[in-house]
Amino acid sequence: MSITIPEIASSEPPKPPSMARHLTLALEDLVKGLYDWRIWLLLGMNDIRQRYRRSQLGQFWITFAMATTIVTLGILYSYLFKMDLRVYLPYLGTSLVVWGLISGIVTDSGSAFINSEAYVKQASIPRSVFVHQMLVRNSIVFLHNLIILPPLYLFFGLTPSWVLLLAPIGVAFIILNGVWVGLLLGAFCARYRDMPQIIASLIQVVFFMTPVMWQPPQLPGRLVWLVRYNPVESFMDLVRDPLLGQAPPVSSWEGAAIVTVVGYSVSVLFFARFRARIIYWL
Repeated sequence: MSITIPEIASSEPPKPPSMARHLTLALEDLVKGLYDWRIWLLLGMNDIRQRYRRSQLGQFWITFAMATTIVTLGILYSYLFKMDLRVYLPYLGTSLVVWGLISGIVTDSGSAFINSEAYVKQASIPRSVFVHQMLVRNSIVFLHNLIILPPLYLFFGLTPSWVLLLAPIGVAFIILNGVWVGLLLGAFCARYRDMPQIIASLIQVVFFMTPVMWQPPQLPGRLVWLVRYNPVESFMDLVRDPLLGQAPPVSSWEGAAIVTVVGYSVSVLFFARFRARIIYWL
């Protein structure tokens, strides 16, 4: 008579998902996030509506505030720098508009997931949707500020040329990089809640080190590296130069391309590794 011994279940804990599995889930999140474009488009537009709800001028307060800043600082700094107002004011206006897009994306990336805590916890929505929401919000602000530039150019007699067609490509480059910046900083700041304030402080330092209020020829020779090795300046050139009628230098395209490749390489791996933990950090 044979005796059957029942099989004993293994007491070993299940193995955690491999990095390949994490990466697959992260890429699926990115693809689904693009497919759900209606969600992030409505969320981004609603952010602007809520910010200026029941206001008389509504969203055009964005344009009014930027126009006031450009005119006030343009007159003041053209006197301090002893520069021709007809040259400096268009440069400053274009720089501030482009800088507003870049700094807005970086600053808002830190709170991309934090501000969407209710959606993350209550609905099964791809995490990348909230990064796209942040990009929509900043793109709308940029378009409102962009309205200022045509009258400014017309007033100072700047005529557009064919290089103006390169400006949308530069804007696309900035928004494309905004995706990896949002994924990286959004997840990192969800874990470390002091980081959004640190990023806001650092972006002010970068502002003064980037040719926004000043022009590169004003730098002495020993400080040229501030422009040459500043990745933000590459993206500024891709939009600002075409708007001012100049073709961006090849070095700016190369610098932006390098930042894009390296940024996505690091960000996607980071997002893949910690994507599932974001909900527990909120």
